[in-house]
Amino acid sequence: MLAISSNLSKMIIFIFAIIIIVVLCVITYLYLYKDESLVSKHYINYMAIPENDGVFTWLPDFFSHVAVDISIYTNVEDDYFFSYFSLTNDDGGRFKKTLTVRAREQVAKIVSKNDSDTKKVWCKYGKIPGQGDGVNLFLLVKLMLRIIL
Repeated sequence: MLAISSNLSKMIIFIFAIIIIVVLCVITYLYLYKDESLVSKHYINYMAIPENDGVFTWLPDFFSHVAVDISIYTNVEDDYFFSYFSLTNDDGGRFKKTLTVRAREQVAKIVSKNDSDTKKVWCKYGKIPGQGDGVNLFLLVKLMLRIIL
């Protein structure tokens, strides 16, 4: 009877060890996984974006032509993009006036989970020049100013 109990204990410990190893492997994979299909490009201003770069096939018609410090991240496989850019105070004020529809609170919470610096979220419909008459819904997010010393 003692031999059966001892073997059962060893088997349970072995199964738990396997489960722990599998969980650690999954956590390690998720931590180290990099989205290989995400492509990033950076430009000093809107005019610096080359015509044939493919970036314009992602940008909506309302994207500010006076934007500076532009970073664009695209993922062709999953068909999405996001961009960070800056505007001067005057240009930012004019651009903000075109943003009339605030996103619902649930959407803002989802966005802020991905970027804790989220301040406000708007929804805006726009067309992508050269992509037909289809209208797409875009989320625009205002981030808090970060100062890094």
